[in-house]
Parts: sequence; structure tokens; C-alpha cells
Amino acid sequence: MADIFTAKEMEGIEPLGQAKRAIRHTLERIRNHPEVGFYLGVGTQTFSLLTEAAATLYGEPVEKVRTHFAPQNPLDPYSEGGDS
Repeated sequence: MADIFTAKEMEGIEPLGQAKRAIRHTLERIRNHPEVGFYLGVGTQTFSLLTEAAATLYGEPVEKVRTHFAPQNPLDPYSEGGDS
């Protein structure tokens, strides 16, 4: 089993490609996972920074990126209907 602190998933990918992959992965988690969307979605600095960076990297308008990656069904995990 690989050591979590030394394992690499993107070895051999150039830095810009690594940045794009990491940002896209995080935005997809925000969009597709209700609890993540609740904590890191629209209205958070995290969402603003990631979507602005993605828009710049992909040459897209920031509004288009924010709409595309907006959380589908954000859910407070501590509210009624949450998993806790």
C-alpha cells in the first residue's frame, strides 16, 4: 500500500495539466456530492476562486463555469434529511 504522503497520481503530467485536473475534480465533487456542495458551493470563497481559475484556464466566461459547476442539490448533513 502506498504512503498517503508520498503517493502521486499525476506523475508525468505537466504542471498546467495537473492544475486543470485538480480544479476540475474538486468542482465536480462540489457539483455532484450534496454535502460537499453545501460546504464549498455557491457563495463560498472556495467556489469563487476555483471557478475563476477554471474559467481562466479553459478560456470560458466565469458565469458559464459557475453555472456548470453549481451544486445540484446542496444538503446540510446535519439538517433533517441529512445522513447524520
